[in-house]
Amino acid sequence: MRCFIAVVAISCAIAYESFATADINGPKQGDMPPPLVVTQTIQGPVPKEISWEKLKGKVVVLEFWATWCGPCVAAIPHLNDLVEQFHDKPVVFLSVSSEEAGFVRNFLKLRPMKGWVALDDDEGLKNAFHVQGIPHTVIVDAGGRIAAITHPAKLEARHLEEVLNGQKCSLPDSPVFNSRSTVADVVPTEPPPLFEITISRRKVPKNSNGPMCSWSGKNDGSAFHGEEATVESALENVFGWSRFRMSIKGQLPEGYYNFQLQASPGHKVDLQNQFLAALRTTFGLEVAKTIRESEVYQLTQINTNAPGLIPTEKEGGGGLTRGEFLLTGSDMKVIVAYLELLLEKPVVDETKLSGRFLVGMQWEMADGETKPKADVVIEAARTRLGLKLTPVRKPIEIIEIHRMSATDSE
Repeated sequence: MRCFIAVVAISCAIAYESFATADINGPKQGDMPPPLVVTQTIQGPVPKEISWEKLKGKVVVLEFWATWCGPCVAAIPHLNDLVEQFHDKPVVFLSVSSEEAGFVRNFLKLRPMKGWVALDDDEGLKNAFHVQGIPHTVIVDAGGRIAAITHPAKLEARHLEEVLNGQKCSLPDSPVFNSRSTVADVVPTEPPPLFEITISRRKVPKNSNGPMCSWSGKNDGSAFHGEEATVESALENVFGWSRFRMSIKGQLPEGYYNFQLQASPGHKVDLQNQFLAALRTTFGLEVAKTIRESEVYQLTQINTNAPGLIPTEKEGGGGLTRGEFLLTGSDMKVIVAYLELLLEKPVVDETKLSGRFLVGMQWEMADGETKPKADVVIEAARTRLGLKLTPVRKPIEIIEIHRMSATDSE
């Protein structure tokens, strides 16, 4: 039986994504790589045509990645550029994921990849290379030996030219972990960030008007404070996920909690990852990102001089009341969040608007109505904000959340 933990505190240092991603037993520079075996192909030749024997005479850039991995996704444009630069040379770019084929195909509709994309369903290839973290890039020369192991962001065209010309690759050796290593064994290029995460159960006083469910934090996402807040509100505020972009299987934990999250500036994503680990430990929640075809509203600008959308330099607040929402200095992300709340569906921003705005949007509500009709909101956005909301179906990022079973936790 899983029970609530009153307080969870985490204070730790983590390695940066450009550090060690394989353990000490994995293949190294100069070694012959393990057999190249993939189970499915999303882009490129069929699996039986993908082997070191078939690719002999070519330089291979083997990339271990996943759709949910932020650094992997960030590296896609860079790798696409390299594919373009070497399209007429004997260089193969092969990206391998261990995810479901449907997830990867839907992701590629949003973020195209120009190289081959294959699947390692049973993680046999990943385990053969002793990959401990992704992204993880292995370069194999035309003779079939490992020329370098690196992070994709470090790979430059000159490194591939070196390997093509039979020269020693100038990429530095990648550090590795052994089974007894800790993060402290890796020397970072800058001091590692520190994290503190506290989750405590909060009883709402009987004489109060109800839970506060209030949130505050730093603009750069390095700190969050939730008072008498729900777990759902924590997911919304810490990660910026609208409830309409969450797929919740089963029930989220009931009750109210105080949340305190703190990290050094500039480490928002690291703090979020640590918070996911805390949610798993405390509540048995598993959280994963996926791409799913969904009914959404596509948001575009049709009027640059709308009365209710005025650029401003100042940052401000605001809120939603019956028949209107007013904001005194918010960006499009906040505006989209309010529109999603009113429409109860995801809104995809394609306005390309940046900066902050004074926002004044009003609509009529009939007596007894507790929420506006969708067509009323759409018309108010058009006339007041100069924004068009078009219902469409398209693949978007969805957050899947479920409670671990006893089997999952073993």
